[in-house]
Amino acid sequence: MFFSQHKKGSVVLMTILLIAAYLGRFSGLDWLDDLSMVAIAVIGGLPLIVRAAGALRFKIISIELLVSIAVVSAIAIGEYSEAGIVVWLFSIGDFLEAVTLKKTRKSIQELVDLAPKTALKINQPHERVFTEVDIDEIEKGDYLLVKTGSQIPVDGRVVDGSGYADQASITGESKPSRKTIDSSVFAGTILTSGTLAVQAEKVGEDTTFGKLIELVEEAQDSQTKTQRLIDRFSKFYTPLVLAIAAAVGLITKDLRLAITILVLGCPGALVIGVPISTVAGIGSAAKQGMIAKGSAALDQLTKIDTLVFDKTGTLTTGQPSVGKVININGSLAKNLKILASIEHESDHPLARAILEYYQKSGQKDAIYPISNSQIVDGRGIKATVNGQSVLVGNERLLNEAGIAASTSQLSATSSHVLLAVNEELRLALEVSDQLRSGVKDALRDLRKLKDYQLVLLSGDNQAVAEKTVAGLDFDLVVGDLLPVDKAEFIKKLQAAGHQTAFVGDGINDSPALSIADLGIAMGSGTEAAIEVADIILVDSSPTQLPIAVKYAQKMMRNMYENITIALLTVLLLFIGLFTGYIYMASGMLVHELSILIVILNGMRLIRHN
Repeated sequence: MFFSQHKKGSVVLMTILLIAAYLGRFSGLDWLDDLSMVAIAVIGGLPLIVRAAGALRFKIISIELLVSIAVVSAIAIGEYSEAGIVVWLFSIGDFLEAVTLKKTRKSIQELVDLAPKTALKINQPHERVFTEVDIDEIEKGDYLLVKTGSQIPVDGRVVDGSGYADQASITGESKPSRKTIDSSVFAGTILTSGTLAVQAEKVGEDTTFGKLIELVEEAQDSQTKTQRLIDRFSKFYTPLVLAIAAAVGLITKDLRLAITILVLGCPGALVIGVPISTVAGIGSAAKQGMIAKGSAALDQLTKIDTLVFDKTGTLTTGQPSVGKVININGSLAKNLKILASIEHESDHPLARAILEYYQKSGQKDAIYPISNSQIVDGRGIKATVNGQSVLVGNERLLNEAGIAASTSQLSATSSHVLLAVNEELRLALEVSDQLRSGVKDALRDLRKLKDYQLVLLSGDNQAVAEKTVAGLDFDLVVGDLLPVDKAEFIKKLQAAGHQTAFVGDGINDSPALSIADLGIAMGSGTEAAIEVADIILVDSSPTQLPIAVKYAQKMMRNMYENITIALLTVLLLFIGLFTGYIYMASGMLVHELSILIVILNGMRLIRHN
């Protein structure tokens, strides 16, 4: 703990001692040279020995053990200079690794620092007399006042006022977003102009902001399969080098040669290079609004050959609107009230559209209480309203209940919502959605990156699904699917040998997101979808998908570059040693310089984001 807290000071002190050693060497003061090098070996070597001993307690033969033995052995045979340089270079590499990790985690710290600490609480939406309270005191449903230049403290909905918000901390988009009544706002974003009254919907860790911090922190702690492979390799490699050095020493009786093998055999660049690449890659992607739940997710993304998309909320905005309304039986006002009462229980995008239509239609009556409500996957809702049996959903729901559901008057290219009361069809509505901007460009860019198979799966009927994506470059469009059907479709693709990613946003997408080789969720999606997904596109824009692929490819390429550099260095050093071109000092210098090279190579991922 002491050494890790004073790592920077130790490196500075060792560097000063190194300068003193060379001054002593060039001025003929050999005692100053030797003393300074021994001091470096002690200052930098003690932490290595402590870490090596700690690993040994868990029966782990670590790289620190190899270096510790090499340094102690070098001192024992009077090679103070080699011992000091080995420790200094290893400490420099260790310090730079820490700096790199700290830099890549800076994006997380910046997010944490942006977390709101207080809020201005008001009692009514139009009230401007506020009480400043701690953010922990805010509860769902509270009204809050947000002034120009202030942080928005919660996820919520604007109930009064208007303005522009900088949502870069959430979406990565620097362009201010217009906020008016009913607009959604996010905790941690900044109101750049105007004044808003906001009703809290999510607070604290439940906000989108809180979830992002949690996801990135989890991702930073994970390892790729390649990284675990390197860890396993190191566990076998270190004892192998120890055994070879011991065997050479016993056979040749050349202690110096045995110690040189120990020194040159340290796979420092291999151990450091992989985590540098993965952590830097995750941190850089997070800054661009792409949260990977571990570097394994980015690794898997490079292997995907089939991308399967959900439609509503993924390729479309998920903010549909009601079009044609056909009242078939009974009072229109009463039917709409029953429908709104049911939809009030749902968070489906179609439900929000119907409730918005109901409010705009001028209905002032309170909605009916609901009982016995039951979600029917992929079909709709069953419930009891005002003592009446009610079905709300698509044609399939009503047909399975034995109710004739002719919808010939509705557009075949829109989603249909039907209301049946006591087994009588009462009302039929069209609800349509718009494609997100950039969908076509995103699919084109994906094609350029790789010959992906692009598939659309939708719960809407086949005509609606095909019409929605008409003109887009999909290989296959399949409609009329229940959530379980989508999951089965994914299984069939996998059985055919495809590495499959599913891109979705809703609770009903969760099975497919879980079963796919890689789950990708929209940031605006439901908590369930975000929870099971491996990668989150915070901005909810399909255009982030090809960017994520590029980041994943760049990270993996950087990792393999570092592995190649490390292995080639060790190979060339041993060739040089046994052919007489490399000795302990020169070999150690080359070996430790390779550590610096892989660190600098990993840092390119941060600089070029």
